[in-house]
Amino acid sequence: MSHQTNKSLRPGKHFWALSLAVCLALSLTLAPPAAPAAQSDRVFEPLRDLLLQQGLAQAEVERLLAAPQLKFEDALMARMLSVPESRLNYGQFLGRQALQSARRFMDKHAATLKQTQRRTGVPPAVVVAILTVESRLGSYTGKHRVLNMLASQAVLDTPAAQERLARRWPAKRRHQLQEEGTQQRLTRRARWARQELAALLRLAQKQKVSPWQYRGSLAGALGMAQFMPSSALAYGVDGDADGVLNLDRPADAIHSVANYLKLHGWRPGISHRAQMRVILAYNRSDPYARTVLELARRLS
Repeated sequence: MSHQTNKSLRPGKHFWALSLAVCLALSLTLAPPAAPAAQSDRVFEPLRDLLLQQGLAQAEVERLLAAPQLKFEDALMARMLSVPESRLNYGQFLGRQALQSARRFMDKHAATLKQTQRRTGVPPAVVVAILTVESRLGSYTGKHRVLNMLASQAVLDTPAAQERLARRWPAKRRHQLQEEGTQQRLTRRARWARQELAALLRLAQKQKVSPWQYRGSLAGALGMAQFMPSSALAYGVDGDADGVLNLDRPADAIHSVANYLKLHGWRPGISHRAQMRVILAYNRSDPYARTVLELARRLS
């Protein structure tokens, strides 16, 4: 799920619970050749220690952390973290153009949406509203390397990462980085990101692909539904039954969103307050939840 400002802060699996199967998968899918540890970016040193503690072979850890693709995304981190939630323009999703696009999508995928409603009880308008706000129905899913985005966030509670983040932070608000509230926020995000990075590796192992292939948002969210890796593992549905979970495909995204909402308490006939609670499980933002439900109302 996306946005997140804290959309990203979705529940993950047990902290760095990587199995031996993941270790094997990494040896098969981490394509970049091993490089000397000296070539690794030292900002990622904490990830080396954590991975080693979980039993990964040192050679595989070094290969991952010394890969030329791995980059601390300081500029992108500052851009994402320095924008307050209140500044996000959710009103854009209630305009005429957004409504027209949503209605066209509903017409085009009416059969899938109805099938999903029969299975989960979630109305098509609610599913389409979420996909609209999350990614403009797949138009804006993000092109960033998810592994980089999660690894960068996973070390935000370290002095080395914060020093580099400060260089990119808006100058007029740079003092905020040292405030207790900001420090707590960075600590929470780092803990969360380490969970999601572990989930990404499990997802890559499950799908038998390289973890480098995943592209997504600044937060590390995937596809039309903007699921975090842990949510893809827990709630993703192969809606078109082709044997692959691909959240860039409408059928998979539709079924996955509805499945998530059902498993978080959506039932036919629930009150508006109960609907808000379910949507807030998807993205912990009141403006987000209000926008989704208002858009769904207009689409109904």
